[in-house]
Amino acid sequence: MPPKPGPDREVTDEQILTAIRNAYSPAVGTSDVAERVGAQRQTVDKHLRELAEEGLVETRMIGRVRVWWLSDDGRRYIDDYA
Repeated sequence: MPPKPGPDREVTDEQILTAIRNAYSPAVGTSDVAERVGAQRQTVDKHLRELAEEGLVETRMIGRVRVWWLSDDGRRYIDDYA
């Protein structure tokens, strides 16, 4: 049976950090990041929570939506990566 069509489940931390850096607004929602990297929202959410624990992104609930943005350490990390 062929695999189901859909977004790639594999995504790197660097892809996620780059997607946040390149977003139009300074803070983006999980679904926005998932769409930018072509991965499922749940996969991206897990990565984002791990990145927050590492101090590379910061997060906040705005109403019922969690938004994410790069921390200073995250900006340095992705600038060094690029």
